[in-house]
Amino acid sequence: MDDDDSAFIPGIHNWCDRWCERCAFTARCRVFEREQIRDLKSPEDFWNALSENFKETLEMLHAMAEEHGIDIDHIIEDSKNDTSLEEEDKMLDEHPLSMITDQYLFEGKDWLESSKINGYLEELARQVNLGLMQVSEAQAQKAKIDEALEVIKWYLFFIHVKSKRVLNDLSGDFWEEYPEEEKSYNGSAKIAMISMERSMQAWKMLLDVMEDEQDSILSLLVLLEKSRKLLTALVPKYDQFIRPGFDE
Repeated sequence: MDDDDSAFIPGIHNWCDRWCERCAFTARCRVFEREQIRDLKSPEDFWNALSENFKETLEMLHAMAEEHGIDIDHIIEDSKNDTSLEEEDKMLDEHPLSMITDQYLFEGKDWLESSKINGYLEELARQVNLGLMQVSEAQAQKAKIDEALEVIKWYLFFIHVKSKRVLNDLSGDFWEEYPEEEKSYNGSAKIAMISMERSMQAWKMLLDVMEDEQDSILSLLVLLEKSRKLLTALVPKYDQFIRPGFDE
């Protein structure tokens, strides 16, 4: 291995979320070098700011769910009992994790394609024109919305795809002889979990400024939390997987 190659982390691109613009390891990724993408904006600061209040987001979600009569844990337990990976006659698409992440994908897509965002931005402009809101405040809210939407859109399809990858890897016994830190389904579950939690934080950012959309955003957050708990139940040792570069 020559000096140039030694700077790169072998296989790091296999366990990332493909978001090069937000990655702190691009200088050590051969795939990134080949694509020659160099427009970065403080990736470490961005993700640290997004994830630092995740515990508060979970507490808020469970409080809102209880207020609306939604028992997240009970729903998840029913789903786990209905379908098992050991049932050979079940397609992967019928597994609760696949069904819930698929539901999130389509409901999230419908929400993003609706008039909700444009309607809210129009209301911001109206309040500015009426002198009810400062331009700087409106700009700050729009920036927060744009940042949240960027995260949500990036992971919208990714969560379902990675969850299906987990189920596919679990359906066989190929990885059983490998240590936990190398099992493919642990790696896929780890990046799926990261994607779910980042998406939940982004939806919470939208909820902070779009309070009138509480019900619709809550339903999407519930789907993500159900997915997160189902994934944890299926792959409880996912956090032992060592992603080259990211976890070293």
